Amino acid sequence: MRIPYPRALARHPARRPIRILAALLLTGVLSACATTSLIQPSTYVILPTTERNQVVASLKYWQASGQAALSTPKTSEDFGFRWKQSPQHQELSIYDTLGRTVARIEADPQGAHLQLANGETRQADNLGALLALVLHVDLPASELPDWILGLRNATATEQLNPAGLPEVLHSGPWQIHYLQYAPIGGLTMPKLLQATGPEGITLRLAITQWRMGGHSAP
Repeated sequence: MRIPYPRALARHPARRPIRILAALLLTGVLSACATTSLIQPSTYVILPTTERNQVVASLKYWQASGQAALSTPKTSEDFGFRWKQSPQHQELSIYDTLGRTVARIEADPQGAHLQLANGETRQADNLGALLALVLHVDLPASELPDWILGLRNATATEQLNPAGLPEVLHSGPWQIHYLQYAPIGGLTMPKLLQATGPEGITLRLAITQWRMGGHSAP
């Protein structure tokens, strides 16, 4: 049975309107909660790209929040999001334009669970299947954490910017363009990215807040 589309996300016509450790101890990155608009780059020692990639790839607990725009040739929608990642748990919350929770998906090795604002629930084997129910678009959900972190997975290829960070990732039928980075507690992290995929799908993410380290985050 097809899931009723959440009212706040109803589809609508196209819009008009040893060295590393020392550096980490210095910057406090493993306990930092930073909003990109408040970061002052000169306040932090920014890790070189190679070390940055090693640190980011080793993160076990992190959270990214911001705004998303999803479009296809026929529809488009804007929504807020929060992605929380830990070794055995993922949580994706989706918000309407007023900040109200529309859907929350949680996944662990046993499966995935969807909770809608109207109280309805769904179960599936993985987060991606439930995300497709909410957004009515198939996104490569298993790759989204790497996209958000600005990391290349084993099967992707990349083009680098002058700083040695990904400028474009090529992963199967998807291309991910990194349009802007920001310094977050000593790490250079994606701030604005756009993914284009099959059938004219475009996903644009503006990340406004990062939280890294700690065993949980509110």
